[in-house]
Amino acid sequence: MNDLPTNLSVTYRALRLMRVISENAKRALDIHLPSTLTSRQFEVLNRLYFVGEQTVSELAIAFQVSAPSMSQMIARLREGGVIETSRKSQDARAKLVRITEYGKGVLNFTTQSLQPSFAPVEEALGELRLQHLLQELEAVHRALGGVALGANNKDLINEG
Repeated sequence: MNDLPTNLSVTYRALRLMRVISENAKRALDIHLPSTLTSRQFEVLNRLYFVGEQTVSELAIAFQVSAPSMSQMIARLREGGVIETSRKSQDARAKLVRITEYGKGVLNFTTQSLQPSFAPVEEALGELRLQHLLQELEAVHRALGGVALGANNKDLINEG
């Protein structure tokens, strides 16, 4: 069995820890999601809420999936009534995707139901430390944007 070197870079260690935290956060989210939504679909709703309407292609790039995969996800979300689509006026082939009022309600209900899960973290760290952490994580997100998505696909970092 090969042991990892003891001198791993701080970047590697930080990114590995963020991955573990991400998995734990996903598990907490999965508990509170309606049975009709996956965590990935929930993230699409979040993006549409915070960024605004987007094309299927833009969503596929942002989530690093193929356009056909994103189209399938959009179809399921549309069937659930949480998003709606329309044709883009300049390009009739492109579909614009937007969150519905019902989708906003689902998003709000789910985020509110998650709040009690955050209490231990808020108590342990305090609001000031969490604000600082958020700023640092946003900086990491921006820095990784070009690496993870390629130099021409940095729209994910502008998610807000």
